Amino acid sequence: MFTLSDDKYITAFSAEAVPVLRVPDGATVAVKTQDCYMNNLRAENDPRGAAKGPAVGCNPATGPIFIEDAMPGDTLACDILSIDAGEYASMRISSRAGFMRDRVTEPIVRCVPLRDGRAELAGVSMPLDPMIGVIGVAPERGAIDTATPGAHGGNMDARLITAGTTLYLPVHHEGALLALGDVHAKMGDGEMCICGLECPATVTLRVRVIRGRQEKWPVLKGTDGSFSILASGATLDEAAKLAADGMLDFLARRAAVDVNELILLMSLICHLEVCQVVDPLITARVRLEGGAMPELDF
Repeated sequence: MFTLSDDKYITAFSAEAVPVLRVPDGATVAVKTQDCYMNNLRAENDPRGAAKGPAVGCNPATGPIFIEDAMPGDTLACDILSIDAGEYASMRISSRAGFMRDRVTEPIVRCVPLRDGRAELAGVSMPLDPMIGVIGVAPERGAIDTATPGAHGGNMDARLITAGTTLYLPVHHEGALLALGDVHAKMGDGEMCICGLECPATVTLRVRVIRGRQEKWPVLKGTDGSFSILASGATLDEAAKLAADGMLDFLARRAAVDVNELILLMSLICHLEVCQVVDPLITARVRLEGGAMPELDF
């Protein structure tokens, strides 16, 4: 197994990014990640002690990883084997950022202990459900900062990217140049304040190259066998339509069913859901129920 430390990171996805690790097709990699604040956000009397630097909030993504034999036109399948969160997570709210900023009466920073698979906030105890906020490859053109989602992946903040799932990313450049970070120990759909339980973590994943075919948007295969199209746009309406069109294209390539019949089916067995509403672009997903069309696969 390959390992990658969290001091090797990028703040923008780009074909110009220099790989920090090269692995063969089919390799397993344990990737250590910083939280989105570079592990530096601190609450008053924080048990973690003083920060090593400013909480710049640049969403560092560990990598990029060059996957041998990955070429433009391919798909990179990322099997998420495990996500091991750290001992503490950070949260914040502000009247200057986030979906709920107009209701915030004072800024708050919290340090939340993560113990025995649970967290507690405001007297509410809840089970952890670690997920990856930022994961992507070099985009087709230019550079895209790690705070922004897109067709390359990036800061999609999709809470369904958890252990046991597979994320399929379109490859546009040799080696794919995979990077990931911004793990949340728990997050609700929408990420409504501005963050989840932001934590450092170790993500173990297997990378596989699927040659000669890809979808326009990232595709997620869930632990229940469901498939989701993850699309991002300037508005929620735009993201939702892109995700719906992406799902229709996904189904049309795999099912010998008339496109109009597929549209009818989508109203019955597909679900339009919100990933996040707080990033520079909004991310929505359309999820095909697990088991609804069991013959389908990527």
